Formats: sequence, C-alpha cells, structure tokens
Amino acid sequence: MKLEDVSALKVGCGQYFGGEGVIDLLAPTIRRLGGKALMIGGVKGSAIVMNAAEGSLISAEISHKLIVHTGECTKACAGRYAREALRDGCTTIVGMGGGKCIDLAKAVSVLSGLPVVTVPTSIATCVPTSMVCIMYNDKGQRRPAINMQKEVDVCIADDNLIATAPPRLFASGILDSIAKLGECGHQKKVLSYKDCTTREYIQLVNSKALCEFLYGEGRDVYANRQKAARFTECILTNLLHTSIVSGFADGSGQLALAHATYDFMRTENTEKAARWLHGELVAVGLLLQLAFNGDSDEEIDVTRRLMKDMNMPTTLAEIGYDTSEESLALYLNSIAEAGNVITEGGKAKLKEAVKQIL
Repeated sequence: MKLEDVSALKVGCGQYFGGEGVIDLLAPTIRRLGGKALMIGGVKGSAIVMNAAEGSLISAEISHKLIVHTGECTKACAGRYAREALRDGCTTIVGMGGGKCIDLAKAVSVLSGLPVVTVPTSIATCVPTSMVCIMYNDKGQRRPAINMQKEVDVCIADDNLIATAPPRLFASGILDSIAKLGECGHQKKVLSYKDCTTREYIQLVNSKALCEFLYGEGRDVYANRQKAARFTECILTNLLHTSIVSGFADGSGQLALAHATYDFMRTENTEKAARWLHGELVAVGLLLQLAFNGDSDEEIDVTRRLMKDMNMPTTLAEIGYDTSEESLALYLNSIAEAGNVITEGGKAKLKEAVKQIL
C-alpha cells in the first residue's frame, strides 16, 4: 500500500482556542511555529485582528508581514503568496477575517508547505477549521477546490473579535451549519447505525446535535451576539463542530442540493448572486433539499421561519435568480448532476421540491 493512494481521515484542527481574549495566544503560537509569519486578510478582517494583536506581536518581537488581500480567492494568488512566503523566510501562514481570505491562507499553506493559523472574525462558514480551500476565478465563479493534506494547525477564535461581525454573518453561518443535516439525508434513509457506514453515522449524529443546538440558540445569538446565553458555544459549534461533520462525510453530503445551489449561483448567476453570502445561498437550497428529502411542509416551515426571523432570503427570486421555465430547468439540471440525481423519479421529485423556493 502506498501513502499517496490512501485518503487519510482529517477531522478538526491541531489546536482550537476559543473564548474572550484568546487573540493574545497568536504571538506565542507564531513563535512556536518558527517565529516569522505571513499574515493574510481582507481590509476589515485584517484591521480587526491587527488592532487586537499587533501590540503583543511587537512586544514579543514576532516578525510578521501583512498582506491585505482585496481580490478573489484564486489559485494564482495563492501561488504568488506562497512564493513570497518562502522567499522571505516565513515559517507560518496566518489567515485572518472571513472565509475567502482564510481559504486563501490555507491554500498558501498547502502550496508552500508551511503551517497555517486561522483567526476568524465571523462564524459565517466553518472555513477556519475545514480541510478544503474553496477557490474561485477572478470573476468570482467557483473553481476546483484545493484539498489540504493535513488539518489546520491552529484556530484562534476570539469572542471579542467575532462579536464585531454584523448579525447577517451570524445568520449565514447558522444556516450553513444547519444545512449539514439535510444534506446528510440526501438520497438515503438512515434509521440506525446498521443502515450506513460508521463514518456516515458519525456525520449524521453530529449533524443532529449541532442542529438541535442552533435551532435552539440561533435566534438569541443573531439578536444579541456576545450578550447571548450561549455565544461562545455557538462559535465552537459553527467553526469546529460543523467542520467535524464535513470531515467524516467521506464524500457524501458534501455537495448535495443545498451546497450545489451555492455553486450554481456563484457560477451561473455570478453578478446577481454576488451580494449574497455563502450561507444565504445555501439556505435557499436547503429548503429545496428538505422537500426533496421528503420532509413535511410543517417541518420545512420550521427552517423557513428561522430564516425569516433572521432576515434571510427564502426564494430564488429574492436572491436574484430568474424563475422562468428555461432558467429553472438550467438550475434543476445543474444541481441534479451535482447531487447525482439521475433517475426520472428523482428528477420529478426535484422538480416538485423546487416549489418550496418559488
């Protein structure tokens, strides 16, 4: 057996620090990883992190170079920054802010072979601890992802930094995590561990647990953020528990109908979809996913009410997609292919399910 022929199970991250004030751990973490960092973030994210951490970095005499990235997360940019990091003798990569910049930092880590530390400023996705780097082209259209060869080395999730995110980013992350359960049930019924592989069952059980928590606490976190009763636990759930579900997916439930909707909108409806966040597009697809799974109208309305309470779009028209017969056919054919819906019965069920988001 050859190492390159085996897909290793990659779950979670090397270290996860959560709570108020953990940004103070960034300097000693960089020192432990060699002492010189290439730090990558967007305009807002890098400002938030550097405002909180730069003093301690200077006091600890940590050598660091900051790149404020304003473009898309592309493989070309990742390659350029990787070469820059190696040329300058950096020993670790630090990704700061939101999903695209952290995915970019993770891709730089892959291409340079250097460890990566993530410092999120929102819970809009589980990117800070996930083992895949979602990539785009310069137009913002989805391109093939870069898979990491190992877990993220360290995630530093400071409550105070994440509390600065607007409510919309909390809503997006909460629904993106909730979508995991619906996608776990894509084209399969699992009543016990005997109906699937152990990895699939671990994925399912964890999806149920995080959904129970987020349906129960999501509105409080959205409305009150750091004053919410379970704020720190919500960050943990969105940033780490959700990526654990993805880590155990073993190829299933990773690109079912909810996330296929996101990819479709980014690629085929790029300009109109640009104003919507990842989790907002996923959530619209989730309503269709639940209907396709056979959930009742009453069960689907539980999710729809949560979305409306958090001012999220719930229809294709609201996210700027044309609902003419021709456009709907393009959408349904595309997500059917992505979700491996190949039977005539499955396609008919999908066509019926789309009524939930018209």
